[in-house]
Amino acid sequence: MRWLFRIAFSVCLLGIIALTIVLYLPALRGNAERLYSDWQELTDKKTPATTAAEKPTAPEQQTAQPERIAATLKPAPSTTDDPLLIEARRLAQEDPEAAMNWLQDQTGGPQRLLGMLEVVALWAAKDSEKALMWLESNAQGIARIETFNTGVERWAQQDPAAAAEWIDGMANDGSKITAVKALARNWVNASPDAAVAWVGTLPAGPLRSEASTALIESWTTTDPEKATIWALSEAEFNGNVDLLDLSIQRYVQNQPAEAEQFMRSLTEAYDTPETIQTYVQARAENNPADAMSWQSQLSVDDPLYQPENTRIIMQEWSRTDSVSASTWLNSQPAGPERDGAILGFNETMLDYAPEVAVAWLNTLTDPINRAAQLTQSIQSWAITNPVEALNWVNNAELDNELRTALAAEISAN
Repeated sequence: MRWLFRIAFSVCLLGIIALTIVLYLPALRGNAERLYSDWQELTDKKTPATTAAEKPTAPEQQTAQPERIAATLKPAPSTTDDPLLIEARRLAQEDPEAAMNWLQDQTGGPQRLLGMLEVVALWAAKDSEKALMWLESNAQGIARIETFNTGVERWAQQDPAAAAEWIDGMANDGSKITAVKALARNWVNASPDAAVAWVGTLPAGPLRSEASTALIESWTTTDPEKATIWALSEAEFNGNVDLLDLSIQRYVQNQPAEAEQFMRSLTEAYDTPETIQTYVQARAENNPADAMSWQSQLSVDDPLYQPENTRIIMQEWSRTDSVSASTWLNSQPAGPERDGAILGFNETMLDYAPEVAVAWLNTLTDPINRAAQLTQSIQSWAITNPVEALNWVNNAELDNELRTALAAEISAN
């Protein structure tokens, strides 16, 4: 019976297929005719074939083919051809305020913001004060911040003193912070003394802090020494230590050799161990291996030498390249320099590879410091993984008294 069912099913299936072909045959034939017609039309448009004498050789054909392909590719539309930008520029030539109002009504997006930036730049070049007054009253959201920045930059190039006077009357909000940052960043390039004097008139608080940071970020690219001296005075008289740290970091990045000479001169006049640490940290961030080599060559009476240097450098080195850092540690003789580096290695690696970190701590030369550092690190390790921490304590080469104490610390957690 099963074979009779299979035969009947196959006959039905073939019947359905035949019926489908009959029903759709005219449509299929029409599609085929249209396809053939389109193909003929394309072949008729081809250029006449060249003669045998005109045909290029195989190498010439290979060279010409990419050129023909490239000629058929159209470049992506440029933003300068965008209809919204074209219309915004046209309106800006006639009436910048009308152009901004029109842009405000358009759908949000990068092109709208780009158009507003272009209009503000054009408007501020003609009448910065009026452009900024309109922005303060009308612009919203990210467009307000970005366009304010552009407008103040233009005004700072033309008349920074007038821009500063206008900014002084602004409401104390995010827009004012944006404005003072833009003014400080641009004014210091043209007239550092005037810019510094203006920042000095700002009241203590976020406004002055943001303006000072923007000024240092710009000034250290052109005159890092003067910028750092000013930052030093701000740290000494106004307590802005972060500004001094920033200036030293930028000094090291922009002029590393000059930065070292400046730091040597500074340490002769001031006792500033924190500043030296900032300098060493900046060197380590630039190139930790080079910073460690530099540190290893310092004598103990060098003004830039500090016992903390190796710890600071190794902390950064192990964060960026723990393999190279541990290789360097393996090559060092036991002593204070290596011990300091081990502490820096442990500070970074305890969160990533605690077993490796505490194994290095167990090689510290001073037994009292070794026990203290192991206890502190084992406590931290036991919080996240007490089983592994206890397993390491039970199997590590430790004095029985220290092993008992560490196991008790783990149990206490």
